Amino acid sequence: MTSRNGLMLALAMLVAGAAAVRPLVEQAVAADDSRRDVQGKEEKLNLRPIIGIISQLGDPAPKHHSYIASSYVKMVESAGARAVPILCDMSPKEVERRFKAVNGILIPGGAQDLRPGQPFFDTVSQLVDLAIAANDKGNYFPVHGTCLGFEALAIVASANHSILSEFDAENLPSSLFLTDAAADGKSRFFNSLPPQVVQHLQTRPYAMENHSHGLAWTAVEENPKLHDFYDVLSLSVDRVGQVYVSTMEAHSYPITGTQWHPEKNAFEWTPDKDIPHHPDAIEVTQEVANFFVSEARRNFHKPASQAEEEDLLIYNWAPEYTGKHRYKGQEVDFVESYFFPPAKELEAQLQQRRQHRSAAEAAVERA
Repeated sequence: MTSRNGLMLALAMLVAGAAAVRPLVEQAVAADDSRRDVQGKEEKLNLRPIIGIISQLGDPAPKHHSYIASSYVKMVESAGARAVPILCDMSPKEVERRFKAVNGILIPGGAQDLRPGQPFFDTVSQLVDLAIAANDKGNYFPVHGTCLGFEALAIVASANHSILSEFDAENLPSSLFLTDAAADGKSRFFNSLPPQVVQHLQTRPYAMENHSHGLAWTAVEENPKLHDFYDVLSLSVDRVGQVYVSTMEAHSYPITGTQWHPEKNAFEWTPDKDIPHHPDAIEVTQEVANFFVSEARRNFHKPASQAEEEDLLIYNWAPEYTGKHRYKGQEVDFVESYFFPPAKELEAQLQQRRQHRSAAEAAVERA
């Protein structure tokens, strides 16, 4: 433990412009609450934001089903948004339909195969491509990846499916070492957080790390595509002293990633993990949620109709209590989870519903 603390202190001094050696209050610039443009006019905001959250296959979902941990849904709802599930095994056509109906994409943590041809990765790749294309056309569209989502974003940008390394950082709440890119006042992510939250993330173990793979800080410099796409905002250290990227942000797009889990502090309660639940750690969850949803309010995608919106929303599904231990010593990750049937079944149900709705509307018009 002593050697790790020593390395962390050394890292704090060595990282160029590390925030730990600057006055903490000066590092965080409060976001412009008035959201005004260069002409001084108030920016138009979408007051009914919807976030698309990608599901994934595997435990705790039943066979052939996918799941979304409810903590991600609760996080976006806590900041005033609603959630729409985007099933990882949906057809590209349905994925694009849902992209056009939501105002941001949240790529959650978990455990999935991050290679082409795998449902989760292919869906992430398609959505990132759609988001980049939208932003290139002036259609502001944010994406955020957490843990697995962070790793997927790194692989998509680098086009290198072996860019990740192994790290000993499961169940390791940590502090963050901010880089110049975060401390120079230009980071959308850290600038949006109140000064005390930035200070706490640097001085207390409020960033819940829970991963066995990650992005070495040297990998960014060694991969031109990744270096040209992302700014490294913070670094962290695993149990054996290895340094990895813990927060990143695209240079030119509203795309951010945290290797750490902001949602867990407030919404996950398994006793198997050392999740920080201090009130100040809960504030981290809330402020990260506020940041992402505020980004989504700048997008104006919407479902084709009110009926379509109602069909898409997560409210059509009920979460199940997956945090209950069935036997002593069982490891559980999520208090609650949403489960979804195979995408083909769901898409067929939705198509049938749309057809019935169209027929009913036509009958009303004829009457």
